[in-house]
Amino acid sequence: MNEDCRQLVHLGFGVLIALAIFVLGREYAIMGLALGLFGGFVLIDLVDRGYRVPVASAMVKNLERTGRMPGYGAVCFVLSALFCLIFFPVDYAVAGVLTLAVLDSVSTMAGMHFGRHRVFNGKSWEGTTGGIIAAFIPLAFLLPPLTAVVAAVVAGIAELVSPIEDNLVIPPVVCLLCLALA
Repeated sequence: MNEDCRQLVHLGFGVLIALAIFVLGREYAIMGLALGLFGGFVLIDLVDRGYRVPVASAMVKNLERTGRMPGYGAVCFVLSALFCLIFFPVDYAVAGVLTLAVLDSVSTMAGMHFGRHRVFNGKSWEGTTGGIIAAFIPLAFLLPPLTAVVAAVVAGIAELVSPIEDNLVIPPVVCLLCLALA
């Protein structure tokens, strides 16, 4: 598996979800994410049963980490985005999804290529710092400056130390911070 390619897909997938939420608005984005979740489970079931599904089978073969349910990360990503869209203002959901896409991808790639100081679960200070800086950039266009800084830093720390899937954790953390700092 090529981790750089995997992370670029993660980044692209996340940016597209954030853009869809921004453009479509709450109602249509909820429908789109629910449809994507349902369709994703259908594809996962087919691939898991051994069927060759164009694109989906290749993505599982080339991008999925071993030892996990096929599509687990993508399902968690969409589920988290859907949760945020239902329970938080649209702007906060966009910020949460965008933070996950950028921070998670950049911190992994920066950590793989430049990480020298491992701190937790094999993650590095360099990766975490790179992810925080990268996440701050789009957040600066969406949120007040202080909120953007705090959201990027807290999301980076959550990504570093979370004992559960970060695709589930990061968007709600950002949304809660936005709500608290509003």
